[in-house]
Order: sequence, then C-alpha cells, then structure tokens
Amino acid sequence: MFNLIDARHKLSCIPNEAAHCKPWGNSKIHNSILEFVGNTPLVKLNKIPQEYGLDCEIYAKCEYMNPGGSIKDRIALAMVKDAEKGGNISKNTIFVEPTSGNTGIGVAFDAALMGNKSIIITGQKNSDEKVRTMHLLGAEVIQTNLSSVDIARKIHDEDPENVVILNQFENPVNPKIHYETTAEEILHSLGQLDMVVLGTGTGGTMSGVGHKLKERLANCHIVVAEPDGSTIFNVHGKSHPFLVEGIGGSEIPIVLDKSVADSFEVVTDEESFLMARKLCQKEGLLCGGSSGAAMAAAVKAAKKMKLDKTKRVVVILPDGIRNYMTKFVSNQWMEAHLFMDPPEHTMRWWKHPITKINPNHKYPKIDTEYTCREAIEEMGKENIAIVVNDEGHFVGAVSKDSFRNYATNPTKLPGQDSEDFDFDAKVTEYLVKHCYTLAKNGKKGMPTVGLLSRILDITDFVVIGRNIIKNDQEHFIPESVSTADDVLMYIKDHQK
Repeated sequence: MFNLIDARHKLSCIPNEAAHCKPWGNSKIHNSILEFVGNTPLVKLNKIPQEYGLDCEIYAKCEYMNPGGSIKDRIALAMVKDAEKGGNISKNTIFVEPTSGNTGIGVAFDAALMGNKSIIITGQKNSDEKVRTMHLLGAEVIQTNLSSVDIARKIHDEDPENVVILNQFENPVNPKIHYETTAEEILHSLGQLDMVVLGTGTGGTMSGVGHKLKERLANCHIVVAEPDGSTIFNVHGKSHPFLVEGIGGSEIPIVLDKSVADSFEVVTDEESFLMARKLCQKEGLLCGGSSGAAMAAAVKAAKKMKLDKTKRVVVILPDGIRNYMTKFVSNQWMEAHLFMDPPEHTMRWWKHPITKINPNHKYPKIDTEYTCREAIEEMGKENIAIVVNDEGHFVGAVSKDSFRNYATNPTKLPGQDSEDFDFDAKVTEYLVKHCYTLAKNGKKGMPTVGLLSRILDITDFVVIGRNIIKNDQEHFIPESVSTADDVLMYIKDHQK
C-alpha cells in the first residue's frame, strides 16, 4: 500500500526548490516549438561528485532538453536562419546534410516545420534510433561507409539551384551560435566558473563556448573529452574504432579551433557508457553516451587539478537516451561488450563455460575476395558465413537475411533509380551491421553459457573464437558460431 508519510520522507533529500511544483510558472502561449531551442537547464549534480570524493561544484548543461533532443538543434536552426537571411531558401529548397545523426535530426526537424524536403547522409555506425527519428521527420536518409561530405556535394552539384548544404563541419555559424547563446547562458546562470568539460564532434561547441569563456574568464580551464581511439587531440594515441557516437575521430573539422582547449582527458567506451548510466540512475539525467564521456572526463580532470569547494565545473551533456535505447541503455548490449556482468542466476547451466556447447551447424569461412553470389553458394542450406582476411583474422559476417535486408533497403541518391543489389560485389560491402563476438580468452576470462544466452536476446548469432596479439595489435580468430537453437538444446539437456 502506498504510504504518503514514507513518500514525503524520501522526497526530503531533494532540494526544496525542486520539491515544489509551480503549475502556473510558465503560462505563455508559444507560436512554435522552435522557440524552445536553447535556454537549456543547468543542473547541479549531487550524488556523483560525492561518490568520487570531489569537493568542487559540478553543474550539467542539459542540452538533450532541446526540442529535437540534442545540442545540435541550436546549430541546425541557426544555420537555416542564416541561409534564409542570405536569400538561399525557397519553397523548393532541399536541405542536404552530412552528419553523425543529431544534426540530421535537427535539420530534418526544421525542414519538416518549414515544409521543405531534407536528405541526411550518415554513417553505418550510427544508431538505428537516430535513423528512424530522421525518417519519422520526413527525411530521406542515406547510410554509408563512404564520405558523407562527398556524397552531399555530389547531390548538390546535380541540382545546385535547389540543394542547400548547411555543412556543420565548415559553417562558421556553428561555433558562432554557441559563442552567442550556449556560453552566454552558462555565464548568466553562474557568473563565475573554473572549468568547462565537453566532447568535440565538429568542434563548434568547444570553439564557440571556449572563445567566449576565455574572453570573460581568462582562467577558465577548457577540457575536452577524447574517446579512446580518437586522435584529434590525443595525437600520439593509437587510432582504432570506438563505440561512443558524435565525438572524436581522426580528421580535424574546419570549425574546430584546437587552441581553445587547455587539456584533454582520454575516456574509454566502458567509462563513457557506465558514467552515462550513472547520470541516469543517480542524477535523473537521461543523457547519451557522449554525455557520459564528458562527465567521466570531468571527474578525471577535477581530481587531477585538485579542485576545492570554491571551484565550479560545467559539463555539457549533448544528447539524451532516446538515440540509444538498443545500445548502452540495454543491459544485454552492455554485457555483450563486457562493460557489465550478466545477472546472477542459480540455474545449473548458467555458469557453464561456452566450450561445453557443441554447435549443431558448421558455417563456412570465406575470405574478403568472395562475392555475395559466391558466398550464397558457399553457405548452401545455412544462413551465415564468417568473413576472414588472408591471415584468418575476423573481418565480419554475412548472412542471407542481411543480403535480403540490403536488397530491400538500397542506397538511393536523389534523381536516380534505386540500386539493385549487386550480387557480384565483394562481401565486405555487405557485412552484417551489428555482429557480436565472444572470445574464449577475453578480458573477463572464459564466457559463460548465461552470457551467451543474454547476448542472443539481442542478436541472431554470436561468433565464438579467440583473441591473439600480433604486431602489438589485437585480432580475433573466429572458430564457430552459436545460435539460439544451440543454447536451447544445451539448456534442455542440462536442466536439474
């Protein structure tokens, strides 16, 4: 039964101003949702600083509360308005934008409200949720592993009168809007601050906010959250793929002024996603993975600089969890990447090593020179083939179902016919987008049947193998494939 006394006691730990609702606090009628872009809340963090033994005050700038869900709403609207002032927009304008996702959502959002068409070019790495949101807003979405900027320019060259590329990577309006609004909002709220921590994608936020703060507060320290694997700031680091979206990389965008940054902190995927989950669970801030990266970097920098209770830190949280419901928000996804352990269960088979399972099927290994047609012939009655290079290192996997998916959802450039699936293309062009692997000698030792079964909650198959080190680089050597059928039969045979 609900107990009001107990509920009031639990609420007593919340600051007084948060515990009192103000139902009539903002009764203004707004003409458009775009009036809500910017002026995002600045929220003091309570539990996380305490957990890490930090004395300084830490505030989160909650950019995910923009109407489109991210900090990119600011630059999308600003770039559209700038193009409008320049007389470059008409009812026939088609907005084309290369993006890691959030700017595409912002541009599609604005275009939908204006009644214009939008085409968004984004990478295969980006979450399905981002792509679905852009589709929902009426955008035509092109996912590619090629240069999104080159594709955008090609589309522009074919219809220069109607196509407008706002181009966040080169458009000076990008840092300018952060200089004029984001930084001003922070200064208006706090007046004095000692450190700002943020990630860099295009670099517009850091360049704009950083320049304004340096003008007003010369001693304010600008810290960049650099994903492990990115070499934009960590120039002597080893470049490798990483899972955090929207920040980091290897190429320096034109709008990024690296000189504004005072220092950077390297943050791993695991640190980023675990911190993002903490921000959700302990501070009630439903933010994305790059927000976790920024917060993890803030903790490292604050400890390193030994900031005392007189110091103030602002961490910019760029987007929210909406874009990552099938990624770090999912326990199984976190477990699949060994960022979390699977839950404790008492079934006898749960903690058995995966080596106990004998897969019911053998799937072919093919090299990177195989065509899709040859791969299908090699698969025969099976559905999966493992792709390896000439040294036997894992490259990816293909499946008949993934081929069908690519054939059903082809890349289509404006004004061109939909591309037929090219069965004579190399298999490396059509790898399964989300392929999970388990190494018998991974960082947490031999995986269990329980972990394998949890991963199969979110995928059709898992490639089993071993990690090896060669020339100071880790490679995965695939040995077998496990499916739900294999695990189910093992469970059936090993019940108490």
